Amino acid sequence: MAVVAFGAPVAASAAPTGSAGSNDLPGSVADLPGSVSELPGSVVDLGGRAIDLGSAILGNGSSLPSTQQCNQSRQSGGEGVTSTYHELGRSGPTSFLLDWETFDVPDRIQVFYGGSQIHDTGRIGDSINEGTGSAVVNVPAGSASSVLVRVTGEPGTAWEYTVNCPIL
Repeated sequence: MAVVAFGAPVAASAAPTGSAGSNDLPGSVADLPGSVSELPGSVVDLGGRAIDLGSAILGNGSSLPSTQQCNQSRQSGGEGVTSTYHELGRSGPTSFLLDWETFDVPDRIQVFYGGSQIHDTGRIGDSINEGTGSAVVNVPAGSASSVLVRVTGEPGTAWEYTVNCPIL
């Protein structure tokens, strides 16, 4: 193979690090925080999470959702939008019990699976019943093993909820 150069000579630059085909180059996808290699779940789960994440970002502009196992509570002391993935340990179809306490300021709890909303409490909570409630959420057939729960809290709020593990 012959190389032909035209024009003025060009100074050599520093050689890149790494070898052809490796992922250890500075600035590669492998260096990004939250890369695919760090995500829990299967590749199929990743597709549903990407759709849910897009929905979370478009809906509120918040940071990336955290992940919790079923039967763990998520609590907040303030207003805004909080999105959290909950690992159910199995894919749909299944169902689980969602229970909540929104105290005396109305808040909204939405559940998404595979990018589609599967439950919405609407704005719940007041000084009479303090927003105490629960619902069985039916998860349709799908390959994802997690749901995304988004809570929209009003100013001056406090809330908590639990995504219980699936009902057999």
